[in-house]
Amino acid sequence: MRQLLMRQMLPLGLTISLTWLLWDRISSLDLAVIGTGFRTVSVEQWVTAALFSVVSFWAVGNYDAVVHRLIRTKIDAPRARRSGFAAIAVAQTVGFGVLTSALVRWRLLPELSLTQSLRMGVTVAVSFLAGWAVVTALVALFFPLAIPASGAVAGLVLIIALVLVGLSLWRPAFLGRWAIPSVASMSVILFLTFVDTVAAGLALHALLPGGMPIAPAPFVAAFLVALGVGLVSGTPGGVGPFEVTLLALLPGHADEPILGAVLAFRLVYFAIPAVIGAALVIRGPRTVRSAFNRPASSITGLTGLPHLSTNLSDTIQTAPRAETALLRQGHLSVFNGPTGQADAMVLPAGQSLVLLSDPFRASQSPGPLLNCLGTQAHQRFLVPFLYKSGGRLAATARRAGWHVAPIAREAWLDPQKFSPQGRAFRQLRRKLRKAETAGVVITQAGTDLPFAQMDAISAQWARTHGGERGFSMGRYSRATLRWSRVFLAHQNGRLVGFATLHTNAGEWTLDLMRQAQGAPDGVMHLLVARAISDAAQAACPRFSLAAVPLGRQNDEPFLHSALRSALDKITGAAGLRQFKAAFDPCWETLYMAAPTRRALVLGALDVMREIARPPRINPNPEIARDSSSS
Repeated sequence: MRQLLMRQMLPLGLTISLTWLLWDRISSLDLAVIGTGFRTVSVEQWVTAALFSVVSFWAVGNYDAVVHRLIRTKIDAPRARRSGFAAIAVAQTVGFGVLTSALVRWRLLPELSLTQSLRMGVTVAVSFLAGWAVVTALVALFFPLAIPASGAVAGLVLIIALVLVGLSLWRPAFLGRWAIPSVASMSVILFLTFVDTVAAGLALHALLPGGMPIAPAPFVAAFLVALGVGLVSGTPGGVGPFEVTLLALLPGHADEPILGAVLAFRLVYFAIPAVIGAALVIRGPRTVRSAFNRPASSITGLTGLPHLSTNLSDTIQTAPRAETALLRQGHLSVFNGPTGQADAMVLPAGQSLVLLSDPFRASQSPGPLLNCLGTQAHQRFLVPFLYKSGGRLAATARRAGWHVAPIAREAWLDPQKFSPQGRAFRQLRRKLRKAETAGVVITQAGTDLPFAQMDAISAQWARTHGGERGFSMGRYSRATLRWSRVFLAHQNGRLVGFATLHTNAGEWTLDLMRQAQGAPDGVMHLLVARAISDAAQAACPRFSLAAVPLGRQNDEPFLHSALRSALDKITGAAGLRQFKAAFDPCWETLYMAAPTRRALVLGALDVMREIARPPRINPNPEIARDSSSS
């Protein structure tokens, strides 16, 4: 109770200050004239105000529908809108906004815990305040108010909003742990806030006496500022600070008619919705819709990493591409497609829902998979994006009207037929001889790995390359090495390099390549050659040297070429192309695809950011878990 009372000190002090500043106007008010103004509101005015109020509360209900989608509560849109309307209608009249609205949502949505309901309340409040600030700043620039430095404040707010949009498009490394909303979700919140607040302002304007010469636009501008002051005050409905601020921003007009209109506005916009909201609360929750009415597709975050469920581990072993083992890194999620089974790897990133590589099963029909991917992206205010997709999936996307572009080439070979003989392998043989002459010995590691030496080599590599890469490029982690096939290069008993591979029943794929500073030339070539030889002995039908960015193309827009150049620089593609070409592999083109050209560019930016600045991972989660449990 003491905390609640202390929280009311600020709004109480604000109310007292405003009342003191405007006491001359307040003390001269004629209450009889205010009452007359209320009683003379015409039927047409009541109806107009009611219609604007309905529009405003339509937007209010949709705030909740948007937030439920953003925080993935699985509440269907009609119930979200109904609970959002009731929560705001009751809270804005009773007061204690976040707490009251949370209790209402908890009552109407029994699937949510009280903590989730409070989170909903806070998220809705914060998103509304952010949207209100931008809308008010825009209106204030076009219709200046009698407030000192209002133009400068409005400009600062808009600059901050643009900075937030920029951070959403290209999140800096120091914000990697923060979830920044997508530009699409920001746009929807801003639109709903505009509809909500402007409609509410027009509802109040419709109740003014007909003889008052106040145009709608400047009145709405004053209303928006008064609304913000009322919200900050914390009083039920902003009573007191709202009225005082509105009168201060409308100088030269009689106060009593305005307050009479405000009194009518509080009836039509506060009292009646509060009664309806209370009735919904008393009635209680409606029957939850059957799960059969919900989309079959879903996205599942992985827990218990790097240990996965038996079914998912089996899926990794039978997938067409061995890089499916990237799931063990913990950054990617599983996309459960039309059948509800695990179908692909995905990552919500920035503005995109990125599907990496091909589906887990070669027999998977790509058409329904793309449709479900689009549905899941829409639910998250994202756009679907394919990255490093094979020709079959890319062709299906093109037939569906998506924009498709080549993005990388995967180098692969048949280990049973590989032999470094002939002119095509001259460079490879030279590299192998240099490493062998320097006394480099390659061994396939068992379960006892030289972690300390590998840690040092990997850390040194990261320092010289600007940090670890992520997303589709493997990351060094002790925890996941036990599921990789590891090859070690020693010189005079010292570890000078290592390579790791993802392996399954149908493919071995090169993952990490790390060598110590000053290691002999040809160490990496010798490591890969030994891995190919072991794959042949294991009767593996396909050995992948992994994909490398395609590089700049002459027949594409400048922006696409610039993005390719940036991706080349991030991944060190020039050196990788030369290295892989030494093995004279076959080259398979991989594609990126998105429904629009803009989404294609944004998706490429999102992928580049995830590769260049991946989130941090615990290099040994088992040790951390054991330590915390002990």
